[in-house]
Amino acid sequence: MEKSLVFKKNGNFIAMMKNLKLLIPLLAVALSCAVTTCKTPTEENSQSLMKDVMFEVPASLSLEKGTETMEFRVQFQKAPLQSDQIVLASGSDRRTCSILETSVTKFTISIRDLWNGFLTDGPYTVFIKRGSDEVEKGKITINVVIPGDGVEPASGSTVYGLVACDGTPLSGVAVSDGFEVVQTDAKGVYQMKSKKKHGYVFVTLPSGYEAPSDGVRPLLYKQLTKSSTVVERIDFSLKKVSGQDHHTMLVFGDIHLANRNDDRKQFSEFVKDVNAYTSAHASDKIYALTLGDMTWDLYWKDNKYGFAEYLEDAKTINGIQIFHTIGNHDHSMYFKGDFETVAEYKEKIAPTYYSFNIGKVHYIVLDDIECTNSTPASGRTDGAFTRTYNCALVSEEFEWLAKDLALVPKSTPVVVTMHAPLYTAAGGYSMSPAAQFESTFAGFDQVQVFTGHTHKVYNVDRLDSRHFFEHNAGAVCATWWWSGKLTPGVHIGTDGAPGGYTIVDINGTAFKWVYKATGRDASHQFRSYDRNQIEITANKYVPKGNAAHKEALAQYTTTWGSFSGDNYVYLNIWNYDPSWTIEVKENGNALQVTHLTSERDPLHIIAYTAKRLDANASLNSDGSINFDTGFNRNMFRVKASSATSTLEIKVTDRFGNVYTESMKRPKEFSTDAYKQ
Repeated sequence: MEKSLVFKKNGNFIAMMKNLKLLIPLLAVALSCAVTTCKTPTEENSQSLMKDVMFEVPASLSLEKGTETMEFRVQFQKAPLQSDQIVLASGSDRRTCSILETSVTKFTISIRDLWNGFLTDGPYTVFIKRGSDEVEKGKITINVVIPGDGVEPASGSTVYGLVACDGTPLSGVAVSDGFEVVQTDAKGVYQMKSKKKHGYVFVTLPSGYEAPSDGVRPLLYKQLTKSSTVVERIDFSLKKVSGQDHHTMLVFGDIHLANRNDDRKQFSEFVKDVNAYTSAHASDKIYALTLGDMTWDLYWKDNKYGFAEYLEDAKTINGIQIFHTIGNHDHSMYFKGDFETVAEYKEKIAPTYYSFNIGKVHYIVLDDIECTNSTPASGRTDGAFTRTYNCALVSEEFEWLAKDLALVPKSTPVVVTMHAPLYTAAGGYSMSPAAQFESTFAGFDQVQVFTGHTHKVYNVDRLDSRHFFEHNAGAVCATWWWSGKLTPGVHIGTDGAPGGYTIVDINGTAFKWVYKATGRDASHQFRSYDRNQIEITANKYVPKGNAAHKEALAQYTTTWGSFSGDNYVYLNIWNYDPSWTIEVKENGNALQVTHLTSERDPLHIIAYTAKRLDANASLNSDGSINFDTGFNRNMFRVKASSATSTLEIKVTDRFGNVYTESMKRPKEFSTDAYKQ
């Protein structure tokens, strides 16, 4: 029952003093809460756990199956109480472990009861628990070793281990450290004389098997923790799956999450789109590949957004494994040269190059960014370097690639992902040394190459001459999330292609693909413009810009600067390749279609470039702005006989899919008219 403090008008002095004695402590608490935030007992306990208990959670740990204890190293002499508990969590499964012994340097926990269906290869989150309070302390990847199984290191081996599925050894599986490539023997055992330069080994997943997952990451590699002269045993436990011969690969070009431009909010719309697709195809085997630049090195520190934050956001993509490719912005700015710039990536995301098999396809992920950082970044005091790089494969990667391909039958279709493109949009070489790259795949019947970096969509078909087909596969972020921020509803890349992703259907050795715009149906494959309705002028679109910025607009509007009565209609068909056909009819009569190979997209000009000029964004030395509207080679034009006729547009892709529009003219040109 609560006591009420009531002052009676005619009460005596003693009664008043008794009431005051009760009131003063409560007033003190109230005043304290007015100055500082009051903490509940639970909050105080949690904060105490974080400050008073500190211990190291190793990134990885090898445990012999049946081991009864696990040891942690105490930091700064801040050991847990013996009455505290450690919780290991794997997904939704959580197990509580008692602390057996504790000292100022280390403590041990009991894991004896965890071997019954819980502990296996894979990632775990470690919590410390005191009473009802828990605090996360880190993540650990456990490598389970089977003792007494006869697996022993061969003479000279520094890394060895067993590759198995549910205890059954898998023979002929390739394992690599990024230099050496070896195969498991009939007993599923591999032996490797590794110098441990990369600090990991990875398994080339055989067809019909998957690796355990850590969020969206397939754990096909494990860290090495000992020196190059110390022998380490690293086992891989794989899961057998069915239905891979017919599978879908979702390809995600440049994501560029950096906690800016409302990117995380916009990314959630992309995730919603992907999740809707996977839900609608729940019975299919679906995987995903990134093409690099998942993050943005410049903002790792500036916006406190790096690999860990990206992985948390990526976890909202439901139910699929994502194989990652490294991009130039996934290299650290805080090291010189090439090797050290990828150390964090290798620890937190994936090897910089590796391979795996799904169904009848051999996948190869490569790093074609060679960092050359050497000059301290101007205006920064945090030790950053100016990021410079070559679009090239280094020699050791070529050597590994040759060893990897030596184990692959030439009739096997190969999918290669890299960040920077192999070819330009015009078909010339872009990456170095491209000719050597092509020759490395000599004899293979089909090599499908998926790249990013340009934030454009274009295809280069060399299947007949060199067995290569490159898909420069656009960007999830389109114009670095800018257009979606400046012009909500118009998420568009510098070539006019919408932000989105590629859906690749692989049935045996047959490939089909479609580029899907985020938030749009897959039938959205082109955009039409009525030239008669377009007039992009500084007065109209750059009214607040200064003279230099108004003048800068002119370089983008050579085609679009004033109204035209020529009755031209333009089509931007972003995923076009020479096997597509375009038909346009007016009143039943076919119009001649002209392919333009050097044109700028007018919608991108008004959705992004003009708006940045209007805001007086920094101009480059040539008068351009960053991420400006670029040229594309996928624009087509027809000339109608009337300004008001309706055109029937029919576009057919290489697989026979037909996309149509009945274009009623005049057709409005504005950002509102093209919003999704």
